[in-house]
Amino acid sequence: MSVIIEPLAPEQKEEAVRLLAHAFITSPLHAAVFGANPLARNEAFLRIVLAAMKGELLAAADASRILGIIHWADSARCQVPVTEKLRMAPSILMNLGLRSAVRMSRWVLIWSRHDPREHHLHLGPIGVLPEVQGRGIGRQLMQRYCNLLDEKNITGYLETDRLINVDFYTKFGFDVRKTVSIYGVTNYFMIRRIRNP
Repeated sequence: MSVIIEPLAPEQKEEAVRLLAHAFITSPLHAAVFGANPLARNEAFLRIVLAAMKGELLAAADASRILGIIHWADSARCQVPVTEKLRMAPSILMNLGLRSAVRMSRWVLIWSRHDPREHHLHLGPIGVLPEVQGRGIGRQLMQRYCNLLDEKNITGYLETDRLINVDFYTKFGFDVRKTVSIYGVTNYFMIRRIRNP
């Protein structure tokens, strides 16, 4: 499927939030964290996260709508500073509720503790509208990211909670470096080493 991949425009942010919420609605970790009414909580969570993200945020689109989203950030900017987390806390609590906010905080803390110390480009989130998955959009987005890794001679890193995603990322040269259970869900931490050191 032919798409145009360009930086996400500010006016496309809400469409991107809705797309990612639908893409992650079946994520086992998101289900464990957000529980009841997961679509609304996914949207609230992703709205907050997208507003705080640094780095590159690209959209794959056809003539009428966004079909996929990909984000990556340099390791120097991939973690949200403590001051920013404190600023976000009231909004997270209000939009997610206490239980989901606490569970989300623990999840994010565990993920951040596994971030590689070496310089890397941290991938995530990446999502494709459910109704167009399997048509090569995710592959095109991943290829854009991997081309940049090779061009800059830099390590790639990502996390996922789905085994099917592990198979997908493996095709792009990623290997599982560790697994951790969070709320009974296996999380895979994957790395793509520099190809031409």
